[in-house]
Amino acid sequence: MIPMTRRFILAAMAGLLLAGLTAGPVQAKDPLWAALAEGGKVVMVRHTESEEAEPERSLHLSDGDCSEEQNLSDEGRAQARALGDAIRQHGVPVAEVLTSEFCRARETAELGFGGAEGWNALNLLNALPADDADFLLEDVRDRIGDFRGPGNLFLMTHRPNINTITFQNVEAGSLVILQPDGTGGFDVLGEIPLESYY
Repeated sequence: MIPMTRRFILAAMAGLLLAGLTAGPVQAKDPLWAALAEGGKVVMVRHTESEEAEPERSLHLSDGDCSEEQNLSDEGRAQARALGDAIRQHGVPVAEVLTSEFCRARETAELGFGGAEGWNALNLLNALPADDADFLLEDVRDRIGDFRGPGNLFLMTHRPNINTITFQNVEAGSLVILQPDGTGGFDVLGEIPLESYY
């Protein structure tokens, strides 16, 4: 005869096993992270959280002197490091990282990816010369549509740029995943928000 305590434990274990069998499959991976792990995507990233600043300062692009610009907050720096950790933990291959020349975008790229190449076409849309804005945005669209991998292309930029190109209105630190369609265009696969990795 099985002692009462042992019978209770066995019954409890059987109940847990049955619950596990009937609860349905567990999602092993978020589909967007899984898509990135496959490569061949373009990711538009909004820089992480920045300090409060007057409009004049937030629109100002200095010549390498970040003390004259709006910069990341301490929280934004922690978020950028978390982004890099998430990229590595999900096994996402990185082909290239291009960044806005603004200090807050460059620092996000440096902390998250270890560095990036500056590209003026990713600079804050509101600060681009009016005569050049449409031309530069078209350059970004072409770069997205023409990307073939391997790995993924990351574009570190600003909310207005992402909204204009993808029609996604994203918060700081969010990633918009794009799939080039092979004909020079692209499809928006979805957004990975900051709160999913930080």
